[in-house]
Amino acid sequence: MKRLFNCMAASVLFFAAALSFAACGEGGGKPMNPSALPEISEITDLTDDRYVNLYGRNFYNDGLEGMTFVNSASGFEVRFSGTRLTMRVQIVTSGAVGYDKSMFSVFLDGETDSNARILEMPKTIGAFETHVVAEGLEEGEHTVKVLKRTPSNRERCIVGSISTDGTFLAAPPTPEIRLDVYGDSITCGEGVMREVTYQESTGKYIDSAVYTADTQNVFESYAGFAARELGAELRVFGRGGIALKYKRPSDDFCVMNNYRSMAVDLSVERGECPEYDYTSWTPSAVVIYLGTNDYNIGRAYPQVGYSSNGMTYAVVQFINEVIGPNYGKQIPVFLCSNMMVPDSGLDECMEEAKRILSAEYPNVSAVKFAPGITAPGGHPVVGESEVAGKLLASEIKKTLDSLA
Repeated sequence: MKRLFNCMAASVLFFAAALSFAACGEGGGKPMNPSALPEISEITDLTDDRYVNLYGRNFYNDGLEGMTFVNSASGFEVRFSGTRLTMRVQIVTSGAVGYDKSMFSVFLDGETDSNARILEMPKTIGAFETHVVAEGLEEGEHTVKVLKRTPSNRERCIVGSISTDGTFLAAPPTPEIRLDVYGDSITCGEGVMREVTYQESTGKYIDSAVYTADTQNVFESYAGFAARELGAELRVFGRGGIALKYKRPSDDFCVMNNYRSMAVDLSVERGECPEYDYTSWTPSAVVIYLGTNDYNIGRAYPQVGYSSNGMTYAVVQFINEVIGPNYGKQIPVFLCSNMMVPDSGLDECMEEAKRILSAEYPNVSAVKFAPGITAPGGHPVVGESEVAGKLLASEIKKTLDSLA
């Protein structure tokens, strides 16, 4: 039987009073009588929202017989009574750009540190393996959230089942604030944890330029920090190198022509995933941080015809064709720029897009971040991402408070 879970709950961590990355559906969870739930120790259908909160644009893979988690910050959350949690999973890498392992952050009982418990799983194409998520816990009730740190173009995680040595309980409540974020490597936190040191003799920063699964962490990006500040659910659609409009000649997709997919590199037309149903989940605010790769592609490939005016109207087009029709024109929208290629004029593009849109979208804002220390061209590191994330969170909070 074909099961599709077209819920786009992009994960963010569950920060006890802060970063909660929630499941599909409206915030606050689903009231139910816990005593009415059957006592089970294994969940084989992860779409069962009585027991499971899902995060991200996820879908059931019939051929591999498991729930597919591909986007950054996607994953699941369960509550159980017991001392141990395991899952059956296989990791499928994504071609030449894939890693030989997948990395997830595990949040136990309201923990907030995305680096405290890291689950590393090697690729297991064609075979499910059982991995321990948590063990040696005190006997009693526990909540565990398992969220993907790495972006969609690196690997896919297919979960066949989740098991405990005790019994599963009703899924916990979900956050009230929900952020829908469209972005590239800056949003996904690629290389955000790499080493960058200051060299006093030269007065310059030395960038290690190490981009591996170990240095990536979406929860240390500006988007992760913003969600943490707001106590919000974070979902991410995008990955490193992706553009809003201006594709490389060799690229299959950009966000503008593939936003209906479950992940930016998967094709609905080729049968690689189902089409995403925008009616399945409603965000509190939309964040867009795209354009860096459009600008870089325009410099590298003059034949694509990049222009600042074209970039501005690509943003306007995306809001008019995607955000407005699906979420309404009152939705708060935040157009971000400037952490990389600060001299590109993208901040002016976002300001102009805001001006054009504001007549019909009264809650659109432009947010200009401080440029990174490794600019031009260097990806933000953790400290820079935290500053940017707090700025964005402040702007989102002001808007949401004004609408309350």
